[in-house]
Amino acid sequence: MRIGIFNKYIAKNWAIFFLGILGILTLVIFMNNFIRVVSMALRYGTSWGWIGMTLLNMLPDVIGLSAPMAFQISILFTLSTMSEQGELIALRAAGFSFKAIVKPLLVCAILLSVALFACNNWLTPHCFKRVLNLRQEARSKITRVNLEPKTFLDLGEWQLYVEDLNGSDHQAKQIHLIKKDDSGALSTKVNAAYGKVILSKTAIGLNLKEGQMQRLDAKDPSSFIAANFDEYTMNIPLTRENQREKRASEMGTPRLIRYIYKTPLPQRTQNEFKTEVSLRNVLAIAPIVLLLISCPIGFSLGKRTNKGWGMLFSVIIILTFYTIGACGLTLGKRYAVLAYWAPWLPIIIGLVVAKYLWKKRLNI
Repeated sequence: MRIGIFNKYIAKNWAIFFLGILGILTLVIFMNNFIRVVSMALRYGTSWGWIGMTLLNMLPDVIGLSAPMAFQISILFTLSTMSEQGELIALRAAGFSFKAIVKPLLVCAILLSVALFACNNWLTPHCFKRVLNLRQEARSKITRVNLEPKTFLDLGEWQLYVEDLNGSDHQAKQIHLIKKDDSGALSTKVNAAYGKVILSKTAIGLNLKEGQMQRLDAKDPSSFIAANFDEYTMNIPLTRENQREKRASEMGTPRLIRYIYKTPLPQRTQNEFKTEVSLRNVLAIAPIVLLLISCPIGFSLGKRTNKGWGMLFSVIIILTFYTIGACGLTLGKRYAVLAYWAPWLPIIIGLVVAKYLWKKRLNI
């Protein structure tokens, strides 16, 4: 009964710190994404629904990044608070070993690692794929189209100029179209005295009357083609057909591994995909390793210690862990033989350091 109450007390204290710190870190990282998404929405004229769906699908990736850091900070905050209030000394005097004190925190670390494992290997890639699809959908739109007289309007391959426009019945006068990208001609122009300009969400429809089409051949500039017309109808789409390359971050881990071995890829790309597989699992196991490193430091904090020391040690540990991780990723991307193993460098070094600290500081 005593052990059960003790475990709940430790876990409750940790959970309060963890949820608070996780919320702060998630908000900080999320705000950066929020600014970029809103800027993109304003540039391409997307809806608020598009913004909401994009941010919602970014959330698992943000939480997966902030959770290991929040866990490490919350561990040292919990232990420094218990040390400051004399609870660690009281527990040791009551016969609780260091391992017994760590046990509920280790259970929390394992549960978090299991959640991160599922999130990093399946949920986050699925959501990130939806983010990429939403971005492609936004970028496929040429622009936010505002028809205004005496203004050149960029419509992808064409530029449209209208001298006068009546918005109520879509009637326009002096309509000029210039084709920007025409590999077979130096210039292609369509001019009309008047006509109708009808705008929809996906295209601009033009019904031109009393006009002329002019084309200057690229191979023979002296060759000039001109054709008059009484009436001509054309449709300019407001979307672009484009395909993006597959990215490692949008594929679940089983699918990513199959893709690596079944698809011919450049060696550097193959190395990047392999390091992505390892990185997902490194971040999932990180809470356990960070716990093993943090506990000996937390137990060594005296009664006069405050949360500032816990924050200082947390920053040092996190920076060191992620710096080693960045070095491991660089090695993995550069050398094929290390692609799977180099990202595990912070885990390996972290376990060695944890063993040293437990033996040196706690004699265990």
